[in-house]
Amino acid sequence: MLTTMRDPSAPRCYVVLDLESAVIDDSAHRRYREMERWTPADAEAGKCRRGYEASKDPLITPRWPFQSVVALSAMVLVEHCDGNLELARFATFSAPDLDEAGAVAGLFDLLAQLPPGAELVTWAGASHDIPLIVLAALRNGISLPKGWGWLAFCGDGRGNHIDLCRVLTGGSKMKLVHMAEYLAALSIPAKLTTPPFAVASLIAVGDYETLQEVVEGDVISTALLLARWRSLLDPRARFDIVEERLLRQIEEQRPNRAYRAALHQHRERALRRWIEHEGKTLVSA
Repeated sequence: MLTTMRDPSAPRCYVVLDLESAVIDDSAHRRYREMERWTPADAEAGKCRRGYEASKDPLITPRWPFQSVVALSAMVLVEHCDGNLELARFATFSAPDLDEAGAVAGLFDLLAQLPPGAELVTWAGASHDIPLIVLAALRNGISLPKGWGWLAFCGDGRGNHIDLCRVLTGGSKMKLVHMAEYLAALSIPAKLTTPPFAVASLIAVGDYETLQEVVEGDVISTALLLARWRSLLDPRARFDIVEERLLRQIEEQRPNRAYRAALHQHRERALRRWIEHEGKTLVSA
C-alpha cells in the first residue's frame, strides 16, 4: 500500500509543510542548453528564441526543475479530544547546516516517525512543494518513508493530503490567489518578517536565519488556516481558542525569532476582541 490508513480511534495528526527553493547550481541548466544546441555565444548575448520574452524562455531563465530545496519547515499538530490542536513538533531543515539532500532526508525522517495515516497540509503543495521534494529525492537517491509512497505521485489526490489552496478554491476552479490574500480576508497573520520577492535575495547573500523565519512563518500561517478550516467540520473548539493555544506554544518554542513579536501582538489583539465580545454578550443577556 502506498498510503497507510489511519486508526479511526486515534487522534488525527497533521504535518504542515512549506519550503523555499532557488537555482543555486547552474550545471544542470547548462546541460539543458547543450541538449537544445544553445551555443555559448547565444547565452552570452542573452539571445532568446523568436516568440519568447527573456524571462519566459527556459534557455535564458531556468525553470523549476533546476531549483534546489534550500529550506524546509514542518509543524506536527495532534488533535485533542476537545477539538483543540497540540503543537507536537516544529522542525526546520535548512542551509547552511544542511544541503538539499540533508534537508529532504530530515523531513523524511520526521515523516517516518509520525503515526499511521498522518495527513500532510500545504498551501498549493500539490503544484509546488511536493513536486520539488520529489525532484530533490530523485536527484539525491532518497527513498520515501514507509506509508508516504503516495508522494511519488506528486499530490494527485490519492494520498493523505489537504492542499488548502485546492480545497478552498473549488478544486482550483476559482482564480488562484496568494495565500496572503486569503489570510488577509480572514484576519490571519501572514508574511510576518519578509516579503516574498525578497526570498531569492536572502538565499543569494546567504541570510539563512531570515530565510528560516520566512519558511517557518508560512508554516505558522498555514497551520492557522488549517485550524480555521477545521472549524467548518468540527464545532468542539472555537477558532479563537485554538489560535490562542497554537500561538502561545509557537512563542514558547521559537522565543528568538523575529516573527514572535508580530504573533504576540496578534494574540493580544485577539484576546482584547474576545473580552469585548464576551462583555457585550453578558450585558445583552
